[in-house]
Amino acid sequence: MPTSFTLQVPATTANLGAGFDCLGLALDLHNLIRVEPSHVLRVSIEGEGVATLARTASNRVVRAMQLACDVMGKPLPSVHVRMSNRIPLARGLGSSAAAAVGGLLAADLFYDNLLTPDQLLQLASEIEGHPDNVAPALLGGFCVATVDEGTPLPQRGAAHGKPIVVKFDFPDALHIIAFVPDAPLRTKQARAVLPARVSRADAVFNLSRAALWVAALTQQRFELLALATQDRLHQPYRFKLIVGSEAIIGAALHAGARGAFISGAGSTIAAVSDRSLDAIAAAMRRAAHSAGQSGRVLRLKSDPHGARICDEQ
Repeated sequence: MPTSFTLQVPATTANLGAGFDCLGLALDLHNLIRVEPSHVLRVSIEGEGVATLARTASNRVVRAMQLACDVMGKPLPSVHVRMSNRIPLARGLGSSAAAAVGGLLAADLFYDNLLTPDQLLQLASEIEGHPDNVAPALLGGFCVATVDEGTPLPQRGAAHGKPIVVKFDFPDALHIIAFVPDAPLRTKQARAVLPARVSRADAVFNLSRAALWVAALTQQRFELLALATQDRLHQPYRFKLIVGSEAIIGAALHAGARGAFISGAGSTIAAVSDRSLDAIAAAMRRAAHSAGQSGRVLRLKSDPHGARICDEQ
């Protein structure tokens, strides 16, 4: 086993408008997890969540490590876990998925890679409840994710089903411009406003646009992304939870964005474009300010690699 190592795990944006719980993209914004020898389990945190995240066994990274150890039949190692968090919490940028993936990989690396890639994906999906964020966090790039409910997880005996993921390279020309509000939005709250049933028309609306997302990327038809990012399943219900969100999306599109959407469950609003990046960022910032929404703009690209060991010390 390595004596010490550092993992970097990317942020993610999921749903991408029409692809509710099935589309996700890794971003070049990373949390770092440094694992070092220690006589007892220790956790230290800097950056995002420094004042709120647990420094005990209840920390999400440590809980993921424990789950991996349970599956491997190994004890939770006595290590110092140093977290340098750059992914904003509760903003729809995959901070919880990054913690889950980071913890699983940390335990697996400590015990010399006893888990297969499929097992890591299954366990991460079990922690999150769905694979759309954990798949790109683990694998990188643009991921289409679903669950084969006819194939239960063999090592857990649970009826979650087997996650199936297809990864695509995300075009290098495309950037993500993200307006990250200062106000968080918990996923539980964002899911609570969704209806239990949707109409056939709304289902067909989203199916066609999610399929269009994949087709537009594979053929580099960026002009189709404004249509592909439209949604009727979750965004109309979540707009009321995010001040100015509709106006921010509209401003991004008017300024030249190829598409715009709520990132994950929110509160971040993301735009995708290969042009007019400064104008889009400025327009999103102005629209948010006019609505009384404070926050910051991040300009990001896709991370093609996913979680991996890095040289950061």
